[in-house]
Amino acid sequence: MVSAQAHSWADEPSLPQSPLAVISPHLDDAILSCAGLLAARPGSTVVTVYTARAPTPNLLTDWDRRCGFANAAAAMECRLAEDREALRRVGATGMGLDFLDSQYTSTADEDAPLITERLFHLLMRLAPATVVMPLGLFHSDHVRVSDAALMIRDALPGVAWFGYEDVPYRQQQGVVQARLSQLQARGVTATPAHLAVDAAGKARAIGVYASQLMGLDSTALKLAVHETYWRLTGSARDAV
Repeated sequence: MVSAQAHSWADEPSLPQSPLAVISPHLDDAILSCAGLLAARPGSTVVTVYTARAPTPNLLTDWDRRCGFANAAAAMECRLAEDREALRRVGATGMGLDFLDSQYTSTADEDAPLITERLFHLLMRLAPATVVMPLGLFHSDHVRVSDAALMIRDALPGVAWFGYEDVPYRQQQGVVQARLSQLQARGVTATPAHLAVDAAGKARAIGVYASQLMGLDSTALKLAVHETYWRLTGSARDAV
């Protein structure tokens, strides 16, 4: 259930307080979902969870093949380079937690406690005024990272938390509403937030991800233009 507070899309857009940190499951997620916000708030930090190179360099997954790569080693080298350039274009600093993308491992769930621990310590060190996290839609990596962030929220008092709708998964029917209902059940209220974005800056940054754009369909790319945010309040102590 979504908060009963009035919808704020018609209100004047606001910039969240700095310093701002955006949590990104994969190397392209922060840009696809939040590049407009990052471009409007230069000097922000993007914390990407799954940045480790595959232990089997010659592994070829279906996604990497669709993006034009011959193996996992080539895919990660290219994606890391694309990410550095995209973040440079929006004036953000990137930091990686060096976990393995689930497409490269069969034991991704085992990393969940360590992801929470590393993310917590890094955010403590960064001391952001605002954290923007994925709602955690559809993809297991996104859900895992979102759940980790929810567990951290209560341990960082005084920080403003926002959730972003994960591109491209938000286009799937019912996934956003289902996730908002899950958050409500955990004691977290999600209220629509109208944050100022730089659309031109976002377009410049998205274009850097040539490999990822090859794998995405045209509908997903159109959806990436629009950014949707939710202010997260209340306790998440029951999150798992």
